[in-house]
Amino acid sequence: MMSRLNGKVVIITGASSGIGAALARSCSKRGAHVALAARRGEQLAEVAVTCPGETMVVTCDVTVSEDRQRLVNAAVERWERIDVLVNNAGIGLYAPFDKTGEADLRALMEVDFMAVFGMTQLVLPLMRATGRGAIVSVASTGGLIAHAPNVSAYLAAKHAVVGLSRGLRRDLEGTGISVQVACPHLTDTGFFETGVGAEEMQVVAAPLRCLMDTAEDVAEGTVEQIGADPFVIFPTARSRAAYERFRDL
Repeated sequence: MMSRLNGKVVIITGASSGIGAALARSCSKRGAHVALAARRGEQLAEVAVTCPGETMVVTCDVTVSEDRQRLVNAAVERWERIDVLVNNAGIGLYAPFDKTGEADLRALMEVDFMAVFGMTQLVLPLMRATGRGAIVSVASTGGLIAHAPNVSAYLAAKHAVVGLSRGLRRDLEGTGISVQVACPHLTDTGFFETGVGAEEMQVVAAPLRCLMDTAEDVAEGTVEQIGADPFVIFPTARSRAAYERFRDL
C-alpha cells in the first residue's frame, strides 16, 4: 500500500507498543522509512520486525534533551532528512484533583508536553530547510473535551499539546510544514496498565474494553490524514462521536 508517505522519513516516539507500534507498521507499509523511538529497546526491535519497510531503532528517553538530539541525529545520518515527526510518547495520570501530587504532575508534563515541545523544536529547522514537512502530535479527545472524571491533570497536558500545535500551525502558515493533532478516544492498549493510578484506572476501563477502538484502527485513521487539511484528526468514528457528545459539557 503506497501513499504520499512513500519514501518519506518518519520519526515515531513511543513506538514500542500500543498506538505507537501500530503507527510504525502503518507508515512502513505505505513505503515510509521509519525511525522507531522509545525507552524499551527489546520491544522496539520486536516492532521493527513487523514493519515491512526500512526501519531503524533508537532506544531513548524523549524527556532527556540529549536523547532527543541523538534520535534526530541518527535519523538524519541514515536518511539525510526528516519529513514527518509523530509525537506519540505519552503516559496517563488517574487521580482526583486534590490527590494529584506535584511530582506526578511534573513527570506527566515532561512526557506528554515538554517532550513534544522539544522534539518539535529539533526537527523544525530541518523541515524549514527543505520547505516541507508534517508534525503530528498524538493528543486525545481529552485534549478537546473533559471526557472522564479524575483525569484533570491528564486533560491539562493534552489540552496543552493541542494549544501548542494550534499556535505552531498559525506560526508556520505558508512554510509548507503542516501541523496536526490526532485525538483518539478510548483505545484498547496497555495505556491503562501503566502510570499513576493505573490500578484504579484498570477497574474503570475494564467494562469499557468492548467499546474501545483498536490501536490498528487509530493508527490507520491517523496515518491516512497526515498532511491533509484537518488540524484535528479524529482517527475513528468513535473518537469523533465522543467529541460531539462531550463538547458542550
